[in-house]
Amino acid sequence: PPIDCFRCGLCCMRYQPRLTSEEIETIAVGLGLSTDDFLSRYVQVTKVGYLLRQSERGCVFLSWDREGARASCSIYDFRPESCRHWVPSLSRRECREGLLRLKARGKIMLPEELYTSPEAMDRFYSALASF
Repeated sequence: PPIDCFRCGLCCMRYQPRLTSEEIETIAVGLGLSTDDFLSRYVQVTKVGYLLRQSERGCVFLSWDREGARASCSIYDFRPESCRHWVPSLSRRECREGLLRLKARGKIMLPEELYTSPEAMDRFYSALASF
């Protein structure tokens, strides 16, 4: 079952989304850039097509909080379809590893430290019960 994202950033560090021409245009407009400027700054042209560039810390649009613990997408509202279709789940290796990384900060984690809403905690409990 799906869970709310842990914001560990692992999916954005491991996968490089392919972009369609429409997505390139949408993201460029969202950033206030020309298509050519967006392509030259943020896109890698490969044999399989256009891919979002990666930095040493993952997707170029991956941002981190001050502690470097929680990630977010700086183009979330107009992110590529492949990113929109990513569904966090404890069945995904990246999400399980992300949870372990969060836990590894030195203590047992409580669900309240992961999620702020009762609905998100209920989804997490349901996912745990399915294992």
